[in-house]
Amino acid sequence: MVNVIVLIVTLILFLLVLAIVLRAIVKRQPIIGRPPIPVVFFILAKILVMVNLSFLLMRGLNISVDRIYRSIPVIDGIAIILLILGTLVLIQSTIQLNKDLIFGLSDSEGHHLQTKGLYSISRHPFYLGFIFILFSSCLLYPSYVNILAFLGAWLIHHFIMISEEKFLESVYGKEYRLYKKRVKRYLSLKYTKP
Repeated sequence: MVNVIVLIVTLILFLLVLAIVLRAIVKRQPIIGRPPIPVVFFILAKILVMVNLSFLLMRGLNISVDRIYRSIPVIDGIAIILLILGTLVLIQSTIQLNKDLIFGLSDSEGHHLQTKGLYSISRHPFYLGFIFILFSSCLLYPSYVNILAFLGAWLIHHFIMISEEKFLESVYGKEYRLYKKRVKRYLSLKYTKP
């Protein structure tokens, strides 16, 4: 049953990415902006994410490679919860961002500062959703390669977040600084009104 759930959610994730790209093509909107960190690390981060998603797909398809430990039902249950939660957060933040969704920094003046909805509890809910998903991949398929890919992806994305925050502060100034005081980078446990 775990493998079926993992397969379904992983396919939903791949379809979501495909939908984001196709929507951008159809609407002639840029999907990739200026990388906020050196390009080689920006690309490496995306490759590492694909490694983690590949391990999710392998688990869903019941493809076996060396693991640090065999499946443990409690850990699988926690991983499934994180996978579903991360996917829901990712979908909701994608919907909320709408045309403002861009990988990298936007040079367009048509973008808006997001501070409501999920952005009232996390400055980076899109990345947070992916962190939940990638961590669930490590729990569901605990291999050294998968864990190292997760740690590398998280570390690089952490620096991407910091660079994006500097960019947003330069664009939105005081409004963004006030927002940063209210909402934590990853997760604010206490809701504060915008």
